Amino acid sequence: VKNALSQAADTFSSQSHKALEKAESSDRSFSVVVGAVRKRVSTWFNDLVDSLTIEGAEWTLAAEVKQLEAMLDTITAKLREAEMERALKQLRRQAQDTLSEAVADRLNNPDEAMWSGVMAGFDAANAEAEQQLRRRMDMAEVYGGEQRSKLQRALRSGVWEDMVRALKEEVADQMVLLKLRSKLEDRFRYDEAGLPRVWRPSDDIDAQFAQARSAAQALLPLFSRIDTSASSTLPQPVSAAVGTFFPPGFDVERSLVLISASRQRELGKRFGREADALYLEAKRAMVTTQNHVPVWVMVLLVLLGWNEAMTILFNPLYLVLTALVAGSAFVLHNLRLWGPAVRAVGGLVNVANDHVHELLVEAVNRTDPGRNRDAPAEGRSRRQARSEEIEMDPLGDSSKDSSVSR
Repeated sequence: VKNALSQAADTFSSQSHKALEKAESSDRSFSVVVGAVRKRVSTWFNDLVDSLTIEGAEWTLAAEVKQLEAMLDTITAKLREAEMERALKQLRRQAQDTLSEAVADRLNNPDEAMWSGVMAGFDAANAEAEQQLRRRMDMAEVYGGEQRSKLQRALRSGVWEDMVRALKEEVADQMVLLKLRSKLEDRFRYDEAGLPRVWRPSDDIDAQFAQARSAAQALLPLFSRIDTSASSTLPQPVSAAVGTFFPPGFDVERSLVLISASRQRELGKRFGREADALYLEAKRAMVTTQNHVPVWVMVLLVLLGWNEAMTILFNPLYLVLTALVAGSAFVLHNLRLWGPAVRAVGGLVNVANDHVHELLVEAVNRTDPGRNRDAPAEGRSRRQARSEEIEMDPLGDSSKDSSVSR
């Protein structure tokens, strides 16, 4: 009988676990699932007891039957507790999915109503989770007021911790700097209509940058602490929620701080350096746009060069020569032949230089036959060596172009 008691308890526990896992996706209640398993186990044990009972004997197995019922009650209580823990975890996961999306959306678009939106998302997720929890408690036959309140406080604290965890992920160092830089760029690089700014010399870039930087830096204290004043669920002040809304001993005040004072100072310094780099980039861009020829210089060039321009236009020789030079330059530029043209001109200059040198040497030798007798041979060898260096290279070969130019 003792072995039967142990076997019945183990069978009830294992089969109940399996039945609850199968019934998790259905609407079958805890009492129905566990009650069916309990009925089968009790029937099996009672049949076993009846087979062992001897008619006319003074002893009975009623005590063993009561002992089995007590064991099954204990196991049922443990199963109910495990079922409620599983329900809490499942409801927290569902609420976390909703909160993560709401938190990311609000913190990526920070404004004065940021915390109002975050707390509205928390209130909605918490209300939905509590409604599902009450349904699960009714299905599990959890009717005790204190036990139900304990489960509700555990759910609220879990949903709150999940929201705080999502908020801390959004206010990590790199994420905060990214949000501040995005705010700065939106105010500095774009106008009120959302169009990119094109800085002109008449624009007050310093004042625009100061305003944009102040607006971005104002977000840092906003990110540093959770503002629960807009919540319709949390008691105010929030410290009064401990023991009523949250479990006793829950440190809600500490969870409100997302960025400490020391982290704020460090993030402020790092953001200042990034903001200065953006400002210098904008100043350089504005200086670059200002690097054009002023209008008065163009007018002066027209006035000073008017006579020369008229001379070229009304002189056929100058006009044809100018057209040829301009056409040649246009062709060389479009065909990218400046490199070969420069090399060809350089080669002609060198050949002309050698030829002139030879003529001078010959002239000197005629006046003084005994002087520099080997100069012509030296000039010819040097000219020959230079002519060997000049080769017609294929167009576009950059490696050969660089070797010849050297």
